[in-house]
Amino acid sequence: MHPKVNRINVVFLYAQELAKLRSFYEQAFDLAKPLVDAKWWVEYALGDGSHLALHQADAAHFEGTNRQKNTVKFSVDVNDIEHFIKKLTDLGATFHYGPRLEYGFHLAEFEDPEGNCVRLYEKVTKT
Repeated sequence: MHPKVNRINVVFLYAQELAKLRSFYEQAFDLAKPLVDAKWWVEYALGDGSHLALHQADAAHFEGTNRQKNTVKFSVDVNDIEHFIKKLTDLGATFHYGPRLEYGFHLAEFEDPEGNCVRLYEKVTKT
């Protein structure tokens, strides 16, 4: 058997206010009880083995950063993008675009309460 990469295990978002960001994502994606619930870090299973972790960081971590221009982006695969756009908007998220049709999928990008840019992805199903 040849060595291989299986998947991305965990995506971390560093938080200035962990409790606030935790509440936002728990409501936005109906997240179940976290797998890890520590003082500085909370981690959730999102399905198919991927995880989202929120990690408290000190103010120095964010000095000079512009989260909107972050070079790392990730998307959350959903089955009803319009539902999540409405839900996220109701929770105060700002959408930069979307949903727009790309190469066989719909894509939308939102900004969470701390300015992290996250994308929603929905594969177009043929009817």
